Formats: sequence, C-alpha cells, structure tokens
Amino acid sequence: MNTQRTVNMVAAALGGEGGGVFTNWIIDVADEEGWLCQTTSLAGVAQRTGATIYYLEFFPRIDSTEALPVMSLFPSQGDIDIAVASEISEAGRMVQRGFVTPDRTTLLTSTHRVYAIDEKIALDNGIIDALSVRSIADKYAKRTVQYDMQKLASEHNAVISAVLLGAVAGAGVLPFSKATYERVIDNTGKDVRSNLAAFNASFEMASAAGVEHWNPSQTDAPDSPFELPAAHNRKGSEMLSRLERGFAPPTHEILYHGMARLVDYQDDAYVVQYLDHMKAIFEQDDGSDLYRLTNETGRCLALLMSYEDIPRVAQLKTRKSRFDGLRSEVQAAPRQLLTVTEFFRPRIEEIAALMPVSMGRWVAASSVCRWFLRPFCRGWRLQSSQIGVFLLLYIMAGLRRFRRGMFGYQQAHEQIEHWLASIQAVAPVNLQLACEVAECGRLVKGYGETRQRTSAQLAKILKRIGQQPGILPDQVAALREAALRDDSGDALADLLAAP
Repeated sequence: MNTQRTVNMVAAALGGEGGGVFTNWIIDVADEEGWLCQTTSLAGVAQRTGATIYYLEFFPRIDSTEALPVMSLFPSQGDIDIAVASEISEAGRMVQRGFVTPDRTTLLTSTHRVYAIDEKIALDNGIIDALSVRSIADKYAKRTVQYDMQKLASEHNAVISAVLLGAVAGAGVLPFSKATYERVIDNTGKDVRSNLAAFNASFEMASAAGVEHWNPSQTDAPDSPFELPAAHNRKGSEMLSRLERGFAPPTHEILYHGMARLVDYQDDAYVVQYLDHMKAIFEQDDGSDLYRLTNETGRCLALLMSYEDIPRVAQLKTRKSRFDGLRSEVQAAPRQLLTVTEFFRPRIEEIAALMPVSMGRWVAASSVCRWFLRPFCRGWRLQSSQIGVFLLLYIMAGLRRFRRGMFGYQQAHEQIEHWLASIQAVAPVNLQLACEVAECGRLVKGYGETRQRTSAQLAKILKRIGQQPGILPDQVAALREAALRDDSGDALADLLAAP
C-alpha cells in the first residue's frame, strides 16, 4: 500500500494575468517528470472583485500493482504545501482563508498592488496596507518568497505567469528540474524568448532567498523634514514666499501639495484664493497636534476646490502621461496601434453645471429642459485615441478657463463657504470640535451621483452642528464615521434621528 501523500498547491491570479497558462505549464512539467497531476479552478467574479483560484495536487506515478491515489478537487484549510499569489493582497486572502500554515506552507507572492474594486469605491480610505500583509505572510507561512514579480515581468516584456513559474522553480518547492520548466515554455512556441527571460530572472531571485530587503520597523521612522522646492517662475516664487512667510513649517507640506494640485486644476489665481481661505483658518489655529486644524482643512479644501466636472475629466483623459501609462499597462510596442474607448454618460446636472449660473439653475430646475436634454444623457462610447474625439475632449478641457462663471462652480463654492464658516464658527470655542468639522470635508468625493450624495451627507452634518450649539467633538466624529461607513446614507440618517 502506498503511504505517500500528495503535494498540494493553490494559486491565485487576477483576470488577464495568465493564471490558466501558469497552471498548464505546471501540469506539463509534472507530466514530463512522471508525476500525476489533478487540477481545478474556481473562477472569481471579476478582475478585481475576486481572483481565480487554481488548485493542483501532485503525486509521483506508481506501478500498476498499486492503487491510484484519491485526489481532491478543492483546497482544504491547513492542507496546502505551496501557495502562489500574483499580488500581495491576494496573499493576504490566502492567509485569511486558512490556506497558509506555519508548519507546512511555502508562500510565493508578488509584492506589487492592484487595487480592488472595494478599495476604489470606499468612501473613506479603503486601501489595504501592503506592509502589514507582508508581515502577516511572514508570520503565518513556514517560508515566504516575496518580491515585485510584476516589475520583473515588465522588464522582460512578459506576462506575470512566467515570473510565477520561475518563482516556483527557483524556490525548489516541487522536485522538478529547471530544464523541464524551460522545455515546457519552449514547447508553447509563443513569446518564448521574453517568457524564458522572465522565468530565468525570477528563478535567480527565488533561488537566492527571494525576499526583498525591507524592514517593517522602518515604516515607523520619522521622515526627513519637508523642504519647499525652488520655484520655476516669478509667480510661483511669490506664492511660495507667501506660504513660507504666512504659515508655520509643519503646515508647509500639506499646503504646498494643495497649491500644486490647484494650479494644475485651474490657475495661479485659484491658488491665491486657496491661500486666502487657509490664512483665515491658520489664524485660529493654536498649533496643537502640529497644526492639525490647518493641515486637515488644507488637505480637504484642496480636494473640494478641485472638484471633478466635465472639463476636469476631459483634462485628465487627454494627458500624454495617461496614454503613456495605458501603453505601458497593456505592454504595447512603440509603433503598435492602441485603441482607447471611453464611456461617457453625462447627467443633466453635469450639463447644467457647464452653463452660466442663471441658465444652469433654470435648466436644472426645468422639466422641459430635462426632457430635451435626455437624448444627450444616454451612454456614449467614444474612442479618445481617434483624432476627432481627442480634439473634442481637448476643447472640453479648455472650458476650465471659464469655470468661475459656471453654475457648477457656484454650487461647489457655496458648499465650501458653508463648511469653512462652520469651522471658523466653532474654532474660538472648541478647537478640537473645529478639527472634527474640518475632517468632515473628507465626505465629499467622486463624480456625478456619488458627489451629489456625499455632498448631501456633509450638508446634513453641518446643519446638525448649526442646530446643536453644544455638540461634542465625539458626536461629530460619530456622524462622520457613520456617513463614511454606509454609502446609502442610512446609518447617518439613523444616527441623526436618534434622540
């Protein structure tokens, strides 16, 4: 009777990363090495709402007198020898699912990040802490091999599946020769040179310990003091001089980045407007918590003033850096044609926001105008890589020079003025309360319906602050967290309705 057990591997790959190719390579390698292999896959919902999980079991071939092993179709917690993840948060999910155990599992993972849908749509900061995941991986795995596999794939113009295969081979987690892996890649006949180069580079990395040099304790080390950069023109020099003379050094970093964002968004005069607002806030700040009030207000104000409208969206979509990033992402060759399709579905509110104030207010309130504009609000698929569409977007981006006269500008700045007034009203009485009100600026974000909904939540909180003079900082914080926790607004409504 055969007493050997199977070698169990689970792998997670995102859509388009070649997880199926990776498993097929592994199967072919096992077959050439004389091992039995059984595999199954559990498809994820979408590219970044759930990776596809591949499960493989390996067993050396036996003679005909022995019974074949019974292999499982699904991975079991605590029964995994090898775990492979194409992205660091997927490694965290491996640990979470119980596939990684300290007495048995070797974890092979890339350290790069591909943000999940849940991270992108979170009203608050929903980004997973990659350093924490790496620490957890080290804690729960018997052995960890981790480095930036996506970077390695890009350097060799290959897909990450070839790098994953190199990590498996280099780590020595399967008793197969390197030559067999290389022969299997060669037999595919597709992108052999680049895939072999990526495989060998990953093999060397994994066989040489395969862990990037990093120290988690360094993340707690204080950064070097921020220094204002040199200005490139006279106007920039004037604004930086005003920042340096008018504000304390602990506020310079936040305010500088706010200024940089707004000069890109609009113009130099918009930056002056930003500094005027911030000067009034700074004068009420006593410097506690390293000027928390100024810093938090400055951060949120820059975001509120750079609200996304049609000109801003068009501006971002026509930038050369965007097209360069897209070409790099899909690994397009220098002379290879790339088609970029944009999906537009403007709401009547976004169209009205482009109009002069009186006209925009009338259009937004008129049912006749809404009926007339409805055909323009259907979904549009436009190829921004075509010269005609690109020029149209470029012209729309140029409309930002007229932004101050638009209805949308008035709406956004009415809300900003209300928020700033609320901060300044409570600051002389309770600076901590003012800080909590300032942080409420985090609520407003997004575009279209999302921005309309989050703006309404901020308005409700500011109304409660105005109606309840003795409101406590903890109460404001609770209202803000309720709004951030629930996108529908039900949690905030329940808290506001509570006695």
